[in-house]
Amino acid sequence: MSDLEDHLDRFYTLLARLEAVTPQGRRLDEQSGRSPWPARGVYFFMEPGETRNRTPAMPRVVRVGTHAVSAGSKSKLWGRLRTHRGGKAGNGNHRGSIFRLHVGAALLARDGLSLATWGQRSSAPRSIRSTEAFLEKRVSEHIGRMSVLWVDVPDEPGPGSMRSFIERNAIALLSNHCCPFDRPSGGWLGNFSPREEIRRSALWNLNYVQEACDTTFLDVLEECVVGTCGPKR
Repeated sequence: MSDLEDHLDRFYTLLARLEAVTPQGRRLDEQSGRSPWPARGVYFFMEPGETRNRTPAMPRVVRVGTHAVSAGSKSKLWGRLRTHRGGKAGNGNHRGSIFRLHVGAALLARDGLSLATWGQRSSAPRSIRSTEAFLEKRVSEHIGRMSVLWVDVPDEPGPGSMRSFIERNAIALLSNHCCPFDRPSGGWLGNFSPREEIRRSALWNLNYVQEACDTTFLDVLEECVVGTCGPKR
């Protein structure tokens, strides 16, 4: 077994510990602000039909993210996930979520559709948003079906935070310089993304997919998992 496989197996073993804690591992569209969300953390999305290169099959992570990486940021973990999910009615705003933007662009490409305003500008008037509503709803449905795990990382906002350290190195480990050990399925929506980084990394991420992984992040992640779940019994 290679070092890469060892590190990946350790990473997924840590995530499996999170799954034992309610309401971890549920679909995003089943989550709400009433859950006991930590103020700050790192999240991991799994997508239906996407599994690891392992027997028995187990879900693979398709996106890693965090929030509050700017000094003084007040954003909260649930607020970020809610923006990715969109409203309960299926509405959403891809200009506030790069994840939504990428999923929508892949849906357009896969289905041979065109929507010139998608991803344009940081805001848009109601007249434009109304023409995008059908796609926002489809994005909400797609992301809502994904399950999500999170780890409590209660450090201060800033680019040097532990959350940023875990995020960038988890992405680097999973991507392996855009040559991932766990390949996507043939039907993975990300295969249709206009962004080469997504197609090659098998992740809905752009940043850090070509970086080298500092595997000491696994020690930091383990500490945070213990803090989130409690020690093993």
